[in-house]
Amino acid sequence: MLTHLKASNIALIEKVELVLGSHLNIFSGETGAGKSMLIDSIQFAIGNRTSKQIIRKGEDCAIVELIFIDKIGMGLKYLRDNQIPCEGDSIVIERLLYQSGRTLYKINHTIATRQMVKELSAFLIDVHGQHEPQSLLDVSKHIKMLDSFGEEPFSLKKASYKKLYERWQEAKSNLQKIGDNDRKRLQLKDMLTFQINEIASAKLKLGEEQTLKEHYQILSHAEKIMLHYQKAYDALDGENELSCSALLGKAVHAVQEISSISAEINSLYEQLLGIEATLQDVTYQIRSYTDTIDYSPDALQEVQNRLDIIYRLKQKYGNSVEDILAYKDECEKELRELVDGEYNKEKLLSEIAEIESKLNSLAEEISKDRKTIAEKIEKEIDAHLHDLQMPYAKFEVAINDLDTFNSSGKNDVEFLIRTNLGDDMHPLSKIASGGEISRVMLAIKAVLVLGDTIDTVIFDEIDTGISGIAAQKVAEKLAVISGDRQVLCITHLPQIAAMGDEHYLIEKEAVNGKTMTHLKQLNDSKIQEELCRLMGGFVTPNAMQSAKEIKELADHYKSEINGRIS
Repeated sequence: MLTHLKASNIALIEKVELVLGSHLNIFSGETGAGKSMLIDSIQFAIGNRTSKQIIRKGEDCAIVELIFIDKIGMGLKYLRDNQIPCEGDSIVIERLLYQSGRTLYKINHTIATRQMVKELSAFLIDVHGQHEPQSLLDVSKHIKMLDSFGEEPFSLKKASYKKLYERWQEAKSNLQKIGDNDRKRLQLKDMLTFQINEIASAKLKLGEEQTLKEHYQILSHAEKIMLHYQKAYDALDGENELSCSALLGKAVHAVQEISSISAEINSLYEQLLGIEATLQDVTYQIRSYTDTIDYSPDALQEVQNRLDIIYRLKQKYGNSVEDILAYKDECEKELRELVDGEYNKEKLLSEIAEIESKLNSLAEEISKDRKTIAEKIEKEIDAHLHDLQMPYAKFEVAINDLDTFNSSGKNDVEFLIRTNLGDDMHPLSKIASGGEISRVMLAIKAVLVLGDTIDTVIFDEIDTGISGIAAQKVAEKLAVISGDRQVLCITHLPQIAAMGDEHYLIEKEAVNGKTMTHLKQLNDSKIQEELCRLMGGFVTPNAMQSAKEIKELADHYKSEINGRIS
């Protein structure tokens, strides 16, 4: 039960603190006074989407705090399951919204997330907005409304179905990714296999191309290299006496003869020996390198052919041997995926068939349950409609079987109604007036709320389009609903207002150049004055007498149905 509401800087509300009653709380006021702001404040606190425009002009932050007493205990269990501190049976939900757009949620003064607030508030409060009756005209929402009457076993079946349905969609999506064009897949498989084999048969090695290019340069200039190397060899170590080796040998021998005379001459001798050794080494390398050169045209052609293979592969698969080998790795990976895909396709087809079998079985059970639920609520809604001055109304839930699965099973649902005796059943949108729609919605909500465990219910102008005796019947229906739960109701009808256990007046006034909305609780005499206003706007002795009579009749009715003495 919502015991306290505190709101600051919400639209035209500067500051409001309300202590709410445990049964029927009525809120009334002139059109435009800000009655919807009360609901907006509650919706704001329990995590509904809003913009920072809700913040009162000139203020930095909007704040709403709701205090509940959880008699049923579902909210307290949620707190325990989520390790949120709690004392007794009190639950506090608070939300702050700043001009910067930052929003802050708290549960029992502990920082919380929006999702946690929404999940918790679902156990505590149910809000039925003033535009909600129009949802009856949206056929796509009928199946959700019907399913809301299902009990826990039905909900568990739907949850199981939903998981299977999601798996089914995922499997179908994966199958679509694999593709069902076998010809294209085979063509791709053959192409990848050819490319892999072509690259593999070349037996490429990293760094090979550079080595081949250097070898090609040597082989293509082999004759020139050998000619000039031979000249160099002859100059260094030729058989004539003018070669470097012969002349250096003579110099070494000459200095050797005097090397013992002084250390300086001996040092020069050792240097000459080093030069002689270096010359011998260079001469040896020239001779050895010349011996390694294969001057065969076949060898040159072999290198050329190898370079041609690499060049051809580079044209097709990459700019270097590294790129070609990397491309081969990618092809092998894609080929594996194709091969796996062929296996996975069969596996997915088998999985889809298995899931569809389970979905069919569950969908049949859900459909059967829906029809049972429909039969039950049709009778209950009809009874409420008759109470609401629609004596010949007949409500019917049309459940059609589908050939394909959807997120709710294999049904579509449409609500039908007959308002006059002898008429055929027609869709709600084709037959019901605004007032009738409101009463149908109230009848549906009455069945739903009376079978629910939520302790606080809000009706925002559920009486739209209703007057006269119908209004009295709606008032009586609200009194019944509020017999064992808390109801907050915004209304403009005196019959409904008179049924209130508590009555709050919402007024708007200009103060210091600003418009403000105020809420105040009315006592008996002020309630009668407000009933006068709702009846016609003038507070006269006769109007006050009529208001008194309406209030007394309402109190008498409540005492009869609830055993309470007003």
